[in-house]
Order: sequence, then C-alpha cells, then structure tokens
Amino acid sequence: MDIIDYFALERLVRDRRRQRQRVYVIAEINGLKREGKIIKEHQGLWLIDFYPYEQGEIRERGGRAYMSIREFEIHPVDHQQFAEYLEALYNEHDV
Repeated sequence: MDIIDYFALERLVRDRRRQRQRVYVIAEINGLKREGKIIKEHQGLWLIDFYPYEQGEIRERGGRAYMSIREFEIHPVDHQQFAEYLEALYNEHDV
C-alpha cells in the first residue's frame, strides 16, 4: 500500500512543480500538528519545509525535515487530487 501512495505522491509533486505550485502536508512533531510544503524527494524520504508557528508569545521557526510518507498526511486542500492520482494508479495496475 505504501509504495502505491509513494508513486501517487511523486506524480502529484511532479505535476504541481510544472505548474510552479507546491503540495502541502500536515505532520505531528513533538505533539504539535505542523503544516508545511514538500520541497523534494530523496531516497524515499520527502523534504518538508514547515511553516513558522506561535507557541505562546514566542514565534518559533519552521525548519525542515526529511520524513517518510507514513509520518505525514496530505493537507486537505491537496487530498482530493492525491486521491485521484491514487485511484488512477490502482486502475493502471489492477490492484
């Protein structure tokens, strides 16, 4: 299942890159739900650039991290298109 998700995400990122757009994700880091965008893929891990967030009165920097596809969710704004790519892959390979 993860391999098909990986290839669907790869297609989505590639198509968005052609349109000069990003794919947005949500990940839980240190107990906080953080939003970010995918920058690139390297050896099965996705480099995600997280947005800055506020913790009390302090504004923390976002930072970047490599994460596997199991460690994050596709943001709801991109999830429908991701589901379409996933369904197309299932149909191509009769899974």
